[in-house]
Amino acid sequence: MSRKSSEHDYTLRSMTNLMGEMRKKAGGGGDDSGERTLITAPSNTSLTSLAASASSRASSDAACATSTGDLERAARKNFQRDGAPAFVRVLALLSALGGFLSGYDAGVVSGAMLLLKREHNITLPWHELLVSGTVAAAALSALAGAFLNDVFGRRACVLLASFAFFLGGIVMGSAPNKEAVLIGRLIVGIGIGIGSMTVPVYIAESSPPQMRGQLVTINTLFITAGQFVASLIDGAFSYVQHGGWRYMLGLSALPALVQFLGFLFLPESPRWLIQKGLTQKARRVLSQIRGNQNIDEEYDSIKSSIEEEEKDSAGDGPVLWRMLTYPPARRALIVGCGLHMFQQLSGINTVM
Repeated sequence: MSRKSSEHDYTLRSMTNLMGEMRKKAGGGGDDSGERTLITAPSNTSLTSLAASASSRASSDAACATSTGDLERAARKNFQRDGAPAFVRVLALLSALGGFLSGYDAGVVSGAMLLLKREHNITLPWHELLVSGTVAAAALSALAGAFLNDVFGRRACVLLASFAFFLGGIVMGSAPNKEAVLIGRLIVGIGIGIGSMTVPVYIAESSPPQMRGQLVTINTLFITAGQFVASLIDGAFSYVQHGGWRYMLGLSALPALVQFLGFLFLPESPRWLIQKGLTQKARRVLSQIRGNQNIDEEYDSIKSSIEEEEKDSAGDGPVLWRMLTYPPARRALIVGCGLHMFQQLSGINTVM
């Protein structure tokens, strides 16, 4: 009995010692290791793993944010590229040929008059008439340009202006006398007046909103380019003794013909179509110009702006008076008149 109990005590004692040693190894030693094992601090390995997981999570979030930013930039770049497809650029360039012809015909006459004086004995009154006649015809046709644009549309007015440039160039290039040259200059003046009223409007109404300013500026650039080319043509044909002025004045028919043929394949302004109630055709034209973009938002914006303009123009009084009482138009008129006044004053001071 005593032997069995001693063996039993020995077995319990050995198991207790073994469990104590295991607890010491797990808890780091000490008398209260058994209590500390219940609330053990995280080991270095666990801390390292937690830091690594947090770092990987942060890096994945940063990579996700970077990829999102790249996607946004790519989408914005695609939108800008699709916002001005090649069709719109061709449309703007063909339209800006009207500005080129305006600058060319206004500048080429200075060199042509030197040769005309020798061949046709041009007097001073005729000199003034040939130069200022174009300006007078351009001013009168510009006044009629607003009415023509509203009734017949932008495309028809550009075709009319390019035909006037072409016809005037042919008449001047083949003119047998100074009277025929004057008729050609008057016809060209009609093209300048109508084109200057129509081309910027057509480009602005057909361009995407984010590219409108850039494309409209092409017309101004082409005006100065026409004046520059006119000076080169004057210099090139000034050595031709007989008929050099015919080439100077008649070469304007070539870009006019290019513009006329090109506009036979270009659409009407979508804004003018919406104004006239041709909504289905306006949507087709807008889809053609914008390419793959969604046109619903732009279509609604154009329609709402037209309705607002119609409400604003429903006031009393003539149209010219309402334009003068409209603050933005009045400010632009004051600035324009002021610039011309200071330009003339500076010219007078230079001469004196």
